[in-house]
Amino acid sequence: MTKAEIFEKLKLLIVDVLGVRDDEIHMDSALAGDLGAESIDLLDLSFLIEQKFGITLETYEIEEEVKHHIPGGEYEKDGYLTPEALEELKKIMPGVPPEKFRPGLRRTDVPGLLTVGVFVSLIQRKLNEKQQG
Repeated sequence: MTKAEIFEKLKLLIVDVLGVRDDEIHMDSALAGDLGAESIDLLDLSFLIEQKFGITLETYEIEEEVKHHIPGGEYEKDGYLTPEALEELKKIMPGVPPEKFRPGLRRTDVPGLLTVGVFVSLIQRKLNEKQQG
């Protein structure tokens, strides 16, 4: 499935969960900042994605993937994300402006960075993994 196809299906789910118009939804739209999603909305959206696409999204999936790519797995130190974690997040969260991954970012700040494009990429990767077995 192409990113464009995933995006179109995902838009319908976002409209359903957040009650926004589909023309307000773009790949670079931040779910929390631009579209008004709260944490419960992200859970609802994840559930609908699992139903629609037949994949499972884990709550800490992005964090675990980042830890996997960091030597020693040090994701945060003294409550703040490490420079290595910030660099890996940039790779894993395409479309998020790089300046958002600044020193002083906390684990709890990461959901606020989630864009529609991040979800599209995650869904596409999961679908490819599922197809490959």
